[in-house]
Amino acid sequence: MILEKYQGCGNDFLIADGTRTPVVDCTQVAALCDRHRGFGADGLIIAHHDPLSMELWNQDGSRANMCGNGLRCFVHYAYRKGWIDADHTWVIGTGDGLRQAWICSTEPFICKVEAGKPDFNARRITQQPLLPGLLHAPFLSQQQSCSFWLGVPHTVIFTADPDRISDDQARSIGTHPFFSEGTNVDFVRWRENGELQVRTWERGVGWTLACGTGACASAIAAAIFGLCPLPAQVRCPGGLLSVEQTGDQACLLSGPSQFIGRVEGRDCG
Repeated sequence: MILEKYQGCGNDFLIADGTRTPVVDCTQVAALCDRHRGFGADGLIIAHHDPLSMELWNQDGSRANMCGNGLRCFVHYAYRKGWIDADHTWVIGTGDGLRQAWICSTEPFICKVEAGKPDFNARRITQQPLLPGLLHAPFLSQQQSCSFWLGVPHTVIFTADPDRISDDQARSIGTHPFFSEGTNVDFVRWRENGELQVRTWERGVGWTLACGTGACASAIAAAIFGLCPLPAQVRCPGGLLSVEQTGDQACLLSGPSQFIGRVEGRDCG
């Protein structure tokens, strides 16, 4: 299996050509993404050319519908493969539907991708009986927070210092039984320079240096609470991402990505 590694603001992925890659399972994915015994990555992407589409796995081998930084890395991969050029709008299939993408620059490589539209239907997140309106998890009632769907479930929590949140605290929220399938958790602080500082704990991964859909979810929540208008600059531990929203409420995510290298992996069953 030939793999290429890419990173977007530190969120790194192994990518394989779907036409040349045997079917992988969760055990193989977890072995390849293991940072001590494998090549190491936050996730694995199987890339398809015709039509353009991506299959995504988390670091632990679980499947994921959508990942903003993963989609940006897919665009970079497709460009290097000669599947796409920088002159057109491209439509890419994901587990959460079709997404548009645009290449803004090739040196350095920067692209803009459609991360999806926020879905505030609470049934996408929980099966608990709730009042209508923006979803606030009852066990987070003492914090300014909200939960909604953006390709995957996100819970955004505003806090004085995202860096002080422990792994146990983040995991206890992300795996709380209130959330039907768990939730990604974004800890957010508005900074005086106008940026949003965001630190994300992802299902199936843990803490990441950046989360594209998390950056978008954080910016949307900040706008809802009147803390920061869109478009917004989102400062993740791994770098800066830009988030804007179209007239039909679709979120657009922009940022840099980097090709790291090419490796040949054995069957890691």
